[in-house]
Amino acid sequence: MMSRSVTTSVIGRASNMRRMRRRASAANGSQRLFCSTNGCPSFLVIDPTTGVATCPICGFVRRTH
Repeated sequence: MMSRSVTTSVIGRASNMRRMRRRASAANGSQRLFCSTNGCPSFLVIDPTTGVATCPICGFVRRTH
């Protein structure tokens, strides 16, 4: 069993890696919207004429600005 400080450092490291990954993808000018509805692992498909983004897997709908 890991000690509390080791567990905290591992959790903190994982959180920092996810944060860095999100910032790196945003810095690249990525315009892809991630669904993330209840853990859905897909990107939203944007319809430029209506301004609506939908998820092809779970059906989540989001309006873009």
